[in-house]
Amino acid sequence: MKIQLIFPAIEHGVTTVHDKKSWARIIFGYPAITLPMLAALTPKKHTVEIINENYQDIDFDTDADIIGITSFTMTAPHVYEIADKFRENGKTVVLGGYHPSAMPDEAKQHADAVVIGEAELSWPQLLQDFEKKKKIKPFYYAGTFDPAIIPPIRRDLIKPMPIVGAIQTTRGCPNRCEFCAITSFYNHGVKHRPIENVIEELKQMPNKVFLFHDPSLNIDMDYSRKLFKEMIKAKIRKAWIANGNINMLGRADDEYLKLAKEAGCIEWFVGFESVSQKNLNDIKKVCNKVAEFRRITQRVRKFGMAIQAGIIFGFDNDTPEIFDETIEQLYEWGVDAAEINILTPFPGTPLYDRLEREGRILTRDWSKYTQVDVVFQPKHLTPKELFEGARKVAKKFYSLPDVIKRMYGTFKISKSINMLHMHAAQLAYRRYYKRDYGF
Repeated sequence: MKIQLIFPAIEHGVTTVHDKKSWARIIFGYPAITLPMLAALTPKKHTVEIINENYQDIDFDTDADIIGITSFTMTAPHVYEIADKFRENGKTVVLGGYHPSAMPDEAKQHADAVVIGEAELSWPQLLQDFEKKKKIKPFYYAGTFDPAIIPPIRRDLIKPMPIVGAIQTTRGCPNRCEFCAITSFYNHGVKHRPIENVIEELKQMPNKVFLFHDPSLNIDMDYSRKLFKEMIKAKIRKAWIANGNINMLGRADDEYLKLAKEAGCIEWFVGFESVSQKNLNDIKKVCNKVAEFRRITQRVRKFGMAIQAGIIFGFDNDTPEIFDETIEQLYEWGVDAAEINILTPFPGTPLYDRLEREGRILTRDWSKYTQVDVVFQPKHLTPKELFEGARKVAKKFYSLPDVIKRMYGTFKISKSINMLHMHAAQLAYRRYYKRDYGF
């Protein structure tokens, strides 16, 4: 049986479909691992091909037996168009990913089957059903499984191979942030892969720089401490970036931070989310304490690791003053980079449900759920004020003089060649926000 897996074109982000023929697709290419993981779950007797539409054209006349397509919310309308065209050609289409998992009935209108949540058990079952009966069920649900069965992803199917690779060791998050889709997708709590499995996969990875796709690598500090020690012992000579919780970094002792650095960490991405403690309390991210942000940031940087701040605008306590306050605090904290997003109520999240009850969802045109467009009615801002305020922060923070100044500051904390990735990231974000915010 021949299976074709499709990652759809992305219109918003650091690298988009518009970079298809550009050098940027290699330099800034995002290492998506969903489909290589699905390929790894596919029995070896089947043939698998991965098409990343950001780099390759889709062949609607393929002789594949099954077409599998993953979907974010912002790509859903385009994914449905792709799916419909394949089905018109008589192909069996399976949809999965965050959006189909949140909106399975909607997705089913464009597919023969929808895989909801994790696919470790459901995807092989679907293939078996198709192969033996030629009749697949409309919905396949995630089951409970031992994370030890998670295989290394099929890196041989990633074309072109970006400079930055990726791996995942942990799934799920114990936090229940109102806006986050992770807990609705991974509703089983936190699961860890065996460390020896992770080490073996890292040894196979050709990339010298990689991302941990874990929601938070330090949510279980005993696990990550052991992982760092094993990476050092195995002489994994790679630089890496991971998501981390600021409160856990604040609790980390010197040994933990030294181990992370020695294991190859060059940056922690931290969801600060807001400079307003009331905002953080309201969205149930009470573990974040604004008063501690500067101290923890500076301490981590002293160990030679950069900090990238995740900032979101549009929370219910945000007023027009929040934008200038945020710019001031970002400089005060001394972060090395920042991701600046507009609050987006993704389907499946408590935020979406609440705003829908309150009648504040402005559009269900999923293509606008980009974290740059405003798709809901803010409480103390107009949609235009929210967009222009976020644009103002992005324009100021990523002005060329400020970028150069931060690049120099980042180089000072670690004179490693691996920090070139951080410099590239600064330029990539500047390029992204200039395009999407229009400045």
